[in-house]
Amino acid sequence: MESRGNNYYDVRAQDVKLEDITSSANNAEILRMLRDDDLASIEEEEGALYIVDYTFDHGNTFFVKEGDDWGWLGYFIGRNKQIRNLHLFYLPEDGDQVDAFMEDIKHNKSIEYLDFQHKIEGDSIIDRLASFIIHNTNLKQLRLFEVDLGFNCAHRLAVALIQRQHKSLTRLSLKYNNLSNVALEEIIGALSGYTQLVSLYVEENMSRRDQKYYDMLAQIIDLKCITSSRKNAEIFRMLRDDEWDEKEDLNVADYDSDRGEYFCAEEGDDWGWLGYFIGKNEQIRGLNLYGLPEYVDEDAFMEGLCRNQLIERLDIRRCDIDISSLSPFIINSRNLRALELWNVDVSLGNASSLAMALSQRQHKSLTSFVLSRNNLSSEALAEITAALTGYPYLESFDVSQNVLIGRDGCESLGSIIMSAAMHLEQVFHHDDDFDDEGLQTLVAALTNATTLRLLALSSNRSITAAGLRALSQLFSPACPLALETLFLEDMNIGDEGAEALADGLISNTALKHLVITPNLAGITSTGWA
Repeated sequence: MESRGNNYYDVRAQDVKLEDITSSANNAEILRMLRDDDLASIEEEEGALYIVDYTFDHGNTFFVKEGDDWGWLGYFIGRNKQIRNLHLFYLPEDGDQVDAFMEDIKHNKSIEYLDFQHKIEGDSIIDRLASFIIHNTNLKQLRLFEVDLGFNCAHRLAVALIQRQHKSLTRLSLKYNNLSNVALEEIIGALSGYTQLVSLYVEENMSRRDQKYYDMLAQIIDLKCITSSRKNAEIFRMLRDDEWDEKEDLNVADYDSDRGEYFCAEEGDDWGWLGYFIGKNEQIRGLNLYGLPEYVDEDAFMEGLCRNQLIERLDIRRCDIDISSLSPFIINSRNLRALELWNVDVSLGNASSLAMALSQRQHKSLTSFVLSRNNLSSEALAEITAALTGYPYLESFDVSQNVLIGRDGCESLGSIIMSAAMHLEQVFHHDDDFDDEGLQTLVAALTNATTLRLLALSSNRSITAAGLRALSQLFSPACPLALETLFLEDMNIGDEGAEALADGLISNTALKHLVITPNLAGITSTGWA
């Protein structure tokens, strides 16, 4: 392309045949509107111009084909006073044409939003783009998508932002720009004087998401761009700005609810940022994770979450997680009082990770521990209970609905009961498929649990009258236990079992609630008598 100065275009602008410098009547009409400041308005976006190389039916669109003169297009854009939004979705491969186009773009003073979406090396345009940024007095939004900036181009962009006289930029979006953390840090530093900036979006770059990355962006990242809804964005803001109500648990779920604060997880939510804001917040006391989607970036989320040391209650349900990713939180959280895992597959590998974290934990402050519906085997339970024997303040222990525990699990559970005998108030051992021998082992440990008030043994249908007779020893005046509530629902007690229970309860004054299922208990009129 021959070299042309501004004078070349100035003397020819009014007389040039637009059909000769464009590939279509549509493009010639676009040039005419630009030249004559007669740009058509569209309802959705006033003063917008799109430059594309594909079919795109959206108002003022310049469809690029062979025969379009990029020098003239840049010239008319540079002189136009009506363009507000320029969407540049294509540039030619010919470097001379790009230079000619960008050389004149920098003269435009009316553009408020430059939307640059084209895969291109930053060296091809950065100097022209930098000149535009420095001299355009109205620019409020800048989006660079698939512009390969790297460190050198990022530096030149940062310099342009610093040299810009009018700090009017309100939104900056950088995506797929090959930015390192160092390059990103320089750009962010250049934005320090932009007091009107309300949205910074950085995504899919080479920036490594470490703590420094999040710290750099936390106060200026556009929360709406990293969440799927306004509600989730507001939760991010409250977490970031330490405006969380300590009385409210944070519920992260795959569904929404108007009961409490629910972060309803959907595509578009950035789990790295969610973990970071939870990790930094100093007000959350209860965190409930209910059914996380499969696409969750678990490592990034857990890495942030594990930095929080003030959470007192963690409840995880229906989540397929790697317990080892949660281990740093369990080990280091000094305030954790309640840890509940429901419908989490605690197989032997996960059980080993959980046991190791519990054993390494400095603060033995747990008062409530739940492992319910976790496909927990007796071997897995043995590992976990061995680690929990050093937790003397446990008040509630729940291993219900783990049918693989069986008889052997009762022995492991007995060691926990004996270890926490001075504080234990509730034991949930229902739906665990153990028999009379298992119950006898359990009873031997329970006789020392003087603080126990509730015992749930429902739905263990292998227990017979022999096991219930052993259980009735807990009701004897000679036993220091003062049990108040006993659940024996969905169990085939029978007349002999009813008699065994009745013999133990004759002189008992502590038990207030004995819960059974009459139509399933197998008790006849003789047993009821």
